[in-house]
Amino acid sequence: MSELTEKIADFLKILSDQTRLEILELLRNGEKTSKEIQERLGKSQSTISQHLKRLNDEDLIINEEKDNINYYRIKYQYIFKILKFIQSFVITLQKEKIRKLSELNIEDTLS
Repeated sequence: MSELTEKIADFLKILSDQTRLEILELLRNGEKTSKEIQERLGKSQSTISQHLKRLNDEDLIINEEKDNINYYRIKYQYIFKILKFIQSFVITLQKEKIRKLSELNIEDTLS
């Protein structure tokens, strides 16, 4: 595996977690504290901290401390273009599966 392929796989692993995707979506509209994120997602402080650390380590979010409170925000807004593309692709795949299933059901009925 090439180094680039390995880095792409690692990046996709970061995006493959539902909680991390939810955190990114929350941060889309501006910075939030870990407490705000925790309350909005209804997850434990330790769970949110682990995911924030992972996103921060991968350079997807920025952490700034103000008055002893950590604030998090998106580092690169174009992450949302990537996520939108992935969303469109997944929807296309789902539509194709539904189309194939409906064709199978029609063929079964006709036999």
